[in-house]
Amino acid sequence: MSAFALIMLCIIGLCWGSFLNVLILRTISGESIIAPASKCPHCGTPLANWQKIPIISYIILKGKCYFCNGKISLIYPIMEIVGAAIVLFAFLKNPSKLDAISVTMILSMFLTMAATDIATKKICTSQAVTAGLFALLLNRHDLISSISGGLIATLLLIIVIKLFIKFTNNNPFGVGDIYLTAALGTVVGFDKLFLYLIYALIIQFLFILPKYIKEQLLSQNYETLKYLIFFATTCLFLYFLKHAKFFGANLLVVILSGLMLFFAYKLSKKLMTAVKSSETLSYSPFAPAIAISCLIFFC
Repeated sequence: MSAFALIMLCIIGLCWGSFLNVLILRTISGESIIAPASKCPHCGTPLANWQKIPIISYIILKGKCYFCNGKISLIYPIMEIVGAAIVLFAFLKNPSKLDAISVTMILSMFLTMAATDIATKKICTSQAVTAGLFALLLNRHDLISSISGGLIATLLLIIVIKLFIKFTNNNPFGVGDIYLTAALGTVVGFDKLFLYLIYALIIQFLFILPKYIKEQLLSQNYETLKYLIFFATTCLFLYFLKHAKFFGANLLVVILSGLMLFFAYKLSKKLMTAVKSSETLSYSPFAPAIAISCLIFFC
């Protein structure tokens, strides 16, 4: 790809990132993305055209509003750079322009859903549907796998929700999460659905873990932490023993596997009790984990 093409992609990407800023903000506020015109979040004054130039206007204004001198969040230029990164990644990774546009739209929709889920604990279903439609366009040569992936993902999450409600009287998911998971299934297809759902669950666990440990320490619930540490330790030992070749290694793997299952059972009982009593495990957005899993798929 020529230097001129790369520069043009960067410019288009920065403008796309600026649009994603608007999309996220308008999704949160409930306003249309078409009207009213972009305005200062502090004083509400409509912005002039030169104040909307990605990156450059932020530098010229020194991160402050031209009218009220209010501080402009650093998130705005960061999102513009992220938009450029998404466009560059999609077009450098995919020779087909149609595929590149599809990947750009899919990653952008997952990004905006992750942002709104973090900010408002809500997911825009129309953005999930948009991601799913572009996933069908991307997977146009294997539509059966793409459609079945979306349907099975939807069914799986509905089953999980039903089980949670039955056994804990709590529902950690919303309608938006069903659309979100369906979009991921449509992207990765049926054959890779379970792998990337596992990735999403692992990522979600890593997001929740620090907050969970903090809550356990504050409540002085050291027994749950003990099982968590034992479970993590046995998993770590099993990982290093996977390719070990010494006398008794297989027996040690069997013993550690048994211990890991035992600690997993004890830990799951503690977690289930916590969910039932609503003592811990406060809300944690699921969209960021799904978005990262989707990015891993494209990488």
